[in-house]
Amino acid sequence: MKRAYESMLSTEVARVLGARGFVRIDNEFHRRRGALDDVIGFQENWHNGSVRWHGFFVNVGVASAEIDSACAGQGRPRTRANRCLLQRRWESLVPELPYELRIRPDTDMTAFTEQLCRGLGLLLDALEKIDSTAALVRYAVTNNLLIAYETTCCYLAAIDDIDKLTGYVATLRDCFGHQERWSNFSREIRAETGRWASTLNERGVLGPVTADS
Repeated sequence: MKRAYESMLSTEVARVLGARGFVRIDNEFHRRRGALDDVIGFQENWHNGSVRWHGFFVNVGVASAEIDSACAGQGRPRTRANRCLLQRRWESLVPELPYELRIRPDTDMTAFTEQLCRGLGLLLDALEKIDSTAALVRYAVTNNLLIAYETTCCYLAAIDDIDKLTGYVATLRDCFGHQERWSNFSREIRAETGRWASTLNERGVLGPVTADS
């Protein structure tokens, strides 16, 4: 089953994604799309080898060279983790797709591969609706809480979009401001937003949620 999985990635999956501009690096496929960097990763289930099937998940990420550059200008290294503002499993973008795929001893690999490649096509159609850095940031502000919040805050501060930054931090505070760990969130946000941190503090979105707030 492991061999069938590897063969599938190196043949049909590589062909389908290659036709859309992706290059394989280990278990990931990467492409540059304007300012955006897309990655599709195949993550094997850690139970593989001890069960009667070979399972895997499909992960998707999108980063932006423009965000990298803006954050680097704020003193953040380009190689820092969490550069992908979109980091999800594929079913988050296309709900009809399965959470996990499993190859079993009796799996018809031709049909299985066709279904996987069809799913990848649907995924890319959804992914390509995010067609610019601005669209990626809108996605992050609307959908992300813990995922890459530092990068999102850093970029919004770097481009001086204080209103969007305030709204995003307020959303984070509404979700986590009552928790002890909010002090860690707040400290990180202050570090990422630099000169705008005082404005965020004045607007009341950095302090913890209390009974009186």
